[in-house]
Amino acid sequence: MDKAQKEQEYFLSGIRNLFALCEKQGCPKFSAFLTEEQQASIQPVVKKLAAGGYQVLFWGGYPEAQRKILGVFPDYIPPDPADFPLVGYTASFPEAYALSHRDVLGTLMGQQIRRETIGDIVVQPGKAVIFAEERVEKVLGTQISRIGGVGVRMEKGVVPFTVAQQFAQRSGTLASLRLDAAVAFCAGLSREKAAALIAAGLCSLNHLEKKEQSAPVSQGDILVIRGKGKFRLETISGPTRKGRIGVTFLQYL
Repeated sequence: MDKAQKEQEYFLSGIRNLFALCEKQGCPKFSAFLTEEQQASIQPVVKKLAAGGYQVLFWGGYPEAQRKILGVFPDYIPPDPADFPLVGYTASFPEAYALSHRDVLGTLMGQQIRRETIGDIVVQPGKAVIFAEERVEKVLGTQISRIGGVGVRMEKGVVPFTVAQQFAQRSGTLASLRLDAAVAFCAGLSREKAAALIAAGLCSLNHLEKKEQSAPVSQGDILVIRGKGKFRLETISGPTRKGRIGVTFLQYL
């Protein structure tokens, strides 16, 4: 078992422990914030364990959250987002300044806050919304007055907001609905170079690393190519007269 496998098994043992503690103590138990990749990787384990008499909910503070906490509940306690040990804070600053996600995260890391205790950071004109575990609430509320050199006012709570994801549309054709063909199209590479990226573990499909060049892709699939971006297979049509398959990918901006 290599290092990556050991780390994954350790991670999964922590997820299994949530269910064991929930059964032993008869109350909800919660993970740290999980990335989309981590959420996808634990789905088989969570589904199997939940069948043993538990209810589960992934929640990150708002419906479109990418980073989420897994909540494990006894079967007699309905999952409720209000029970999750997370808080939302809003950092307000003059709209003349353009702070970035990196600015906010860098400030939080500078306070020795561990990354897994921080959920989504949504930056909009004049404000940055930060979701975090309750255990770092004191730091958010009392230790942060500047982000990226800009003075900010930190307030507990979140005013309703919308996240408008922007995309760039890329339409064309594929020889087949295989991962290597999709990677080549999205990244603007030859099939050979796309295959090398896949073999190197630099591509994920629906947030899970894929090393099989022939893995099938379907409408709605999410493709991430390290260094090239994130894409969603929006439409499939065809075949064309030459037997190729028409596709439209949306690239996340």
